[in-house]
Order: sequence, then C-alpha cells, then structure tokens
Amino acid sequence: MRALIIFLLLATSSFQTSQSVRVVDSGYSFSLEAVKTLQKLMETDMSTNPLQTYGGAASLCADPDLPGEFRTLCEKDDADKVFQCLVKIISPIDPCEICANVACTGC
Repeated sequence: MRALIIFLLLATSSFQTSQSVRVVDSGYSFSLEAVKTLQKLMETDMSTNPLQTYGGAASLCADPDLPGEFRTLCEKDDADKVFQCLVKIISPIDPCEICANVACTGC
C-alpha cells in the first residue's frame, strides 16, 4: 500500500512537471509564468516614462521582482534583445485576440 502511494505521488509530480510551458528563444528557455512576469515589468518600465519605450535590460536586471531564472541572461550581451523577443513571442499580434478593441466581434 505504501509503495502504491509513493508511486502515485511520483507520477503526479512528473505529470505536473511535463505540463509546464516553456518559451524558447536564441537558445534560452524560460517558463511561461516567468516571461509573463517579465512582460509586466517591461510594461511598468514603459508606464513610468511614456516618452521612453523601454528602459533596457539594465533596469530590468536591477529590478528585484525579475524572476531568478533570468539572472544568468542578465550577464549576457544579448539580454536586451532576448527580453524583447520573449515578450514579443507571448504577445498577441492582433489586439482583437484579447478583446482590446470595442469594434472586435466574437469575443
């Protein structure tokens, strides 16, 4: 009975691990949740100064809310490019996809 319980716990944990979504760009792989957090941080960075489109990797890497899995990327020269590409990957192309436009139909 004990072996059955341990087997079920291991099976459940491996199933949950295999269901995680990864976002891959330029040879780097990050969890979808981390990229969503990155997107929010980049949007916050843009909202503090509307004339500035994006503060850059240096300001993101200095932010304590940046997920830890991005810390190794902060040390790379292409961090800014990868950050922008990751957010672009998870951003919808058409704003109607997220019902941002009143003229959208079928939402």
